[in-house]
Amino acid sequence: MHRLLNRLAILLLLAALVPAAHASGSPQAPPVLLDRIAAIVNNGVITQRQLDARTAQITAELQARGTPVPPPATLQRQVLNSMILNRIQLGIAGYNGITVSQQTLDNALNQLAQNNNLTVAQMRSRIVSEGHRWNAFTQQLRDHLIIQKLQQRTIDQSIHVTNQEVRDFLAQHAGQIDPGQQYHIAQILVPIAGAASPRDIETALNEAEKLRGELEHGANFAKLAVAHSAGQHALQGGDLGWLTADQMPTYFVRAVNIMKPGQISNPIRSPGGFHLVKLLGVRGGQKVNITQTHVRQILIKITPTTSSAQAEAKLQRLRRAIEQGASFATLAQTNSDDTASAGNGGDLGWVDPGQMSPQFQHVMDNTPVGTVSKPFRTADGWHIIEVLGRRKQDATDKAIRARARQIIFQRKQQDALDAWLRRIRSAAYVHILLDSHTATSASHTAG
Repeated sequence: MHRLLNRLAILLLLAALVPAAHASGSPQAPPVLLDRIAAIVNNGVITQRQLDARTAQITAELQARGTPVPPPATLQRQVLNSMILNRIQLGIAGYNGITVSQQTLDNALNQLAQNNNLTVAQMRSRIVSEGHRWNAFTQQLRDHLIIQKLQQRTIDQSIHVTNQEVRDFLAQHAGQIDPGQQYHIAQILVPIAGAASPRDIETALNEAEKLRGELEHGANFAKLAVAHSAGQHALQGGDLGWLTADQMPTYFVRAVNIMKPGQISNPIRSPGGFHLVKLLGVRGGQKVNITQTHVRQILIKITPTTSSAQAEAKLQRLRRAIEQGASFATLAQTNSDDTASAGNGGDLGWVDPGQMSPQFQHVMDNTPVGTVSKPFRTADGWHIIEVLGRRKQDATDKAIRARARQIIFQRKQQDALDAWLRRIRSAAYVHILLDSHTATSASHTAG
């Protein structure tokens, strides 16, 4: 099979050589190279033209951010490695029937445009004016969403966090979790294989120490990240953005907690290799206060015997009765289909923001204390609610517990993702055909 793919690559390369003389009738005209194979990935290929286009795009992005661009061969190697890993993941997604709907893609485009204070039409005009094809841009976004969906389905569903893990974590990190604190960090990852020998590990550590020495002598962190990092954000200069402690990998938290902006960590060991972390900035760090609402409700569900119109009309009658002096609690006990709260007169207790559905939350937030809302519909049926009170609540402890759970989840997720990416990369058939004058030497991995 691998020999067949190699022959296919050669045939495609020869097919790309179009003799200009053939068309003109002159046998002396040299052949014209239209394209060639940069890499074979399983049963597909990455062409030189695709690689050049992606490299040019990354170069423009780095220049726009003011990040020094590494030598062309180094950048092309990084871009090709990224494209190979994406191709492998897209192949797995296709095999498993994972797709992204047009609506999902449109929503992502709208969100991306809003993040840049543009309409989708304005964003399209800008992308086209910069020399990029809109269809290629949307396909790239669709591929990103598919890969994201694949990773979530493969990794996230297998991760569980127990209450005991949360308690143990809080005991170990008492006073270290500030739910309002965010850290702007960047990293350089020097990789090691899953079955690395002690010598391989020592070599990787020496490389990390060498890079740290260059940084201490003034080398640009982003440039070294683009050139040398094996992390997923290498082509963004290693920039991971603003992260709370829960969003950082396990092995970063302790180092970042004792660093000051501008400092670079010693090499940090993880299952994937050695990391150099730079703390770019810190913000936040305030208590978490929320507004809780004391509310009660009467719910009428839509059933085969109760239509939507009938449910709404019934609540209109109950609301008029309440306005004329009837007891909300009594009517809830005798009419509400919410069995959990009907026995308590419809009382839902103190409700946190985000605890209820968006439609319920909107009505609750806009109903004055002591008044009964008009009937409104949610996925559960038709409701009327009475707001009994509002209060400010210090939710820092609750937020800390939520952060702790998220930290544990994110750590397990990152470790599992790194291991999975290494596994699928080593199991794939990858044959790089670039020569040493363009980017990389050939490598051949067969699973």
